[in-house]
Amino acid sequence: MIELELTDIERGLLRTLLTEYDELVQADDGDPVLDRLFPVAYRDDPDAAAEFARYTRSGLVDHKTANAGAVAAALTEAGVLRLDDDSAGRWLPVLTDLRLVVADRIGITADDDPVPDDALGEVYHWLGNLQSYLIDALDALADRP
Repeated sequence: MIELELTDIERGLLRTLLTEYDELVQADDGDPVLDRLFPVAYRDDPDAAAEFARYTRSGLVDHKTANAGAVAAALTEAGVLRLDDDSAGRWLPVLTDLRLVVADRIGITADDDPVPDDALGEVYHWLGNLQSYLIDALDALADRP
């Protein structure tokens, strides 16, 4: 079991990000970040890419919103969050997507791009630290006999 202690401010921030994320992944409004969340499957063949997206996009949206919903539901629990492997496994792709959204908003497109020294930059770092904590905790659990 992984224990995750978030402050009320962190919970509120995560809830806000999840709400915006949920709206974003369900939209099809041409927001460039959607290209990062739903990469094109066939870059050299627009017709094949469109067909692939037509058959897979709905399922991907459902999967992403279900994971985001599970994270949001966990945030309603009082006290320390206790995540089993499955729950933590649902958190990780959501945190990855949230970081991608924030990265897009602050202009980060490559690993060596500078992170702005502002509130969104801090959110970007915080999400990365949260991801890192969960990965390390899952690794530690996997190493147990």
